[in-house]
Amino acid sequence: MLKLLALVLAISESAIGAVVHPPRCDSHPRNYKGTTNNTHCGTDFRTWWHNSGEINTQTPVQPGNVRQSHKYSVQVSLAGANTFYDSFVYESIPRNGNGRIYAPTDLPGSNTLDPGVDDGISIEPGIGLNMAWSQFEYSQDVDIKILAIDGSSLGSPSDVVIRPVSISYAISQSSDGGIVIRIPADANGRKFSVEFKNDLYTFLSDGNEYVTSGGTAVGVEPTNALVIFASPFLPSGMIPHMTTYNTQTMTPGPINNGDWGSKPILYFPPGVYWMNQDQSGNSGKLGSNHMRLNSNTYWVYFAPGAYVKGAIEYFTKHNFYATGHGVLSGENYVYQANAADNYVAVKSDTTSLRMWWHNNLGGGQTWYCVGPTVNAPPFNTMDFNGNSDISSQINDYKQVGAFFFQTDGPEIYPNSVVHDVFWHVNDDALKIYYSGASVSRATIWKCHNDPIIQMGWTSRDISGVTIDTLNVIHTRYIKSETVVPSAIIGASPFYASGMSPDSSKSISLTVSNVVCEGLCPSLVRITPLQNYKNVVVKNVAFPDGLQTNSIGTGESIIPAASGLTMGLDISNWTVGGQQVTMQNFQSNSLGQFNIDGSYWGEWQIS
Repeated sequence: MLKLLALVLAISESAIGAVVHPPRCDSHPRNYKGTTNNTHCGTDFRTWWHNSGEINTQTPVQPGNVRQSHKYSVQVSLAGANTFYDSFVYESIPRNGNGRIYAPTDLPGSNTLDPGVDDGISIEPGIGLNMAWSQFEYSQDVDIKILAIDGSSLGSPSDVVIRPVSISYAISQSSDGGIVIRIPADANGRKFSVEFKNDLYTFLSDGNEYVTSGGTAVGVEPTNALVIFASPFLPSGMIPHMTTYNTQTMTPGPINNGDWGSKPILYFPPGVYWMNQDQSGNSGKLGSNHMRLNSNTYWVYFAPGAYVKGAIEYFTKHNFYATGHGVLSGENYVYQANAADNYVAVKSDTTSLRMWWHNNLGGGQTWYCVGPTVNAPPFNTMDFNGNSDISSQINDYKQVGAFFFQTDGPEIYPNSVVHDVFWHVNDDALKIYYSGASVSRATIWKCHNDPIIQMGWTSRDISGVTIDTLNVIHTRYIKSETVVPSAIIGASPFYASGMSPDSSKSISLTVSNVVCEGLCPSLVRITPLQNYKNVVVKNVAFPDGLQTNSIGTGESIIPAASGLTMGLDISNWTVGGQQVTMQNFQSNSLGQFNIDGSYWGEWQIS
């Protein structure tokens, strides 16, 4: 009903103001030396460009610039046509070139962050780790061509690995040495990592930290990562009906306090935007504010080619929206930026900044998030507070550059539906805290903090949750952890002190069709805080095997908990192609599955 009311409101207002038409094409031309094709805008596919691309791997880019890949160019052609058009390749680097700073106004590299604060980043800047991505819209089969912008060779097609490996692509080589990948038309889009064998870095750990020699291998990642987001055109229902009366149209450039107005729709056309003022109105204060929307504003629409350096906080009581194939970037914020304390690096579970935020829910609301990409979040990426009656519909949502320690996936509220997403995360990826949620076709690139699926921190009553087709394409856990579990499926102990397990509560869920690629951590690490009833885990493949190192990250661990049950049914779990059974599950055998004997007879592996 609220959704209908909001749409009726927008439609009725359109009769008063002139219609605002999002630009159908982005005419930004190429602005660096290379081939001469420009962008393409058609019903077959659409690419875009930024004139203000800045190639810079060391320091923050200029406010009006977009960090451009120093390594790759990407072009798109209709399949077989061999007529290629440019698709901008963005880039994200650890700490965004700021170094370890405490306040957003501190000079880059001034190292003002307390040495005792672990921001989750250690050797990454020193080894030149970075993550590039390119996005385009398409409706027909296309070819993408990847070239190294310095003219160096990327190798032959046999030197390319596309992850998830469970989805195969035709790979060839063009006459100019480019790697060409055929992407079939797909109503759900395609999201994948393109990796080159001559660009891989092996993370080594001594069990406490990454080391550059000695230690044991815990993960392998490309140094110069490249992710491709081939998105379907946005459904018409996810593009707001915009008029001059109901829409605040932003102008590329600095965002000063209140520029976002009070109209129902906030629209970002193609271009680069950045938060320019602090809360007192002082200009030139990057990373010192975020957009606190008017309570009338319920829809934020990002046109393809919109790049917004900031964060969004809603206040509406209606259903609310974030749609469009633009980027929301947290690159100007420091780690754990505290919005109640001048955005300095002081952690607060309540006031540290979220990229998507609502702290005044009215109940009965749904958040629709279709299309955006989030870059470089400074903290948890999304939290909505004030009423438990909240749900979300999330698809074609991407997250990149999540190098900071406490950067996770969005909250998955009751009865939420999440599908066709790609999330680079350091913290929890899929937060299973509520009933009725559905997650499908999720691709996760994990760093080293917390599990892929998290269902702990407090006793919970959860049922009706399904997770299907989960591709974990990278992990690199430093330590063997149970508090922040180094596992695919995990449950942390109590976050608050003085709490006890609750035998009146239970968790039930189904996890199916899981592939973990590369050096994989344990399947399960659970600290039981309530009963587990009818937990089904089926069709799980670790094609490259479980870690068997001395650190112990490959061992599943479920300790005893008095008075609680462990109804766990694992079936068709393979490690290196061999099936784990009740004959080889043991901690010193194939499955490395260490479960307390008190649960015997309550669980099975088949």
